[in-house]
Amino acid sequence: MRLSHARSAGLLLLLTAVATAVSVMTRLAGSNEPLEGAPVQLPVILDQGQYVISGAARTISGFALVAAAAFLRIVIRPGQPALAGTAATLLEISGAATAISGVSMLALAGVMPQSAEGTASLAAWSGPGWIEAVDGARWIAGKVGFTLAGLGLIALGPVQWRMGGVLKISAVVDVIIGVAMLFIWVDAATVMHRVSGIAFLLWLIVSGVWLTLGLMQPARR
Repeated sequence: MRLSHARSAGLLLLLTAVATAVSVMTRLAGSNEPLEGAPVQLPVILDQGQYVISGAARTISGFALVAAAAFLRIVIRPGQPALAGTAATLLEISGAATAISGVSMLALAGVMPQSAEGTASLAAWSGPGWIEAVDGARWIAGKVGFTLAGLGLIALGPVQWRMGGVLKISAVVDVIIGVAMLFIWVDAATVMHRVSGIAFLLWLIVSGVWLTLGLMQPARR
């Protein structure tokens, strides 16, 4: 294992965490999801500046995760090449999907009006025909990215387990978080969505610090 690769992966995971946190906070402050049954099923942009920041931060977090996973592949590959490669690939695709979701948000912000009055005020707005497709891409890419990140953590669990020591505990935690993240597709599991989102953010921070400090030990063969 090359320490520089581990530190690069760690710093990029920390960047992913910061960008993710900024994206979530600014999205909550700058937009609302449409009410069920509303005449216009598009995000309600309450503050265009905040929404743009959210989209840009989500895009950055996606690209940062792609780069972090590429370095992580080098760090963890010696122990279990197949599983390590699978975990890294899932995280890379997750980052790419997240970046697509962020770019879609920026596209929406560029054409949709700010609507302080809420969803009802959008009923008379006539937007371009492709806007619903872009919003669909935002929605599906965001969920797919989160799902693939969860699958990546599940695949990463056995790799860390084989490394042994304290990483066995981390391996179990990774799998638990990964499974919880798969509930993103269950609309009724709102509380689970929030818990798994916070857990993933903590995973990014802890793993980023851990790798940056060079605490990872070479995997045993």
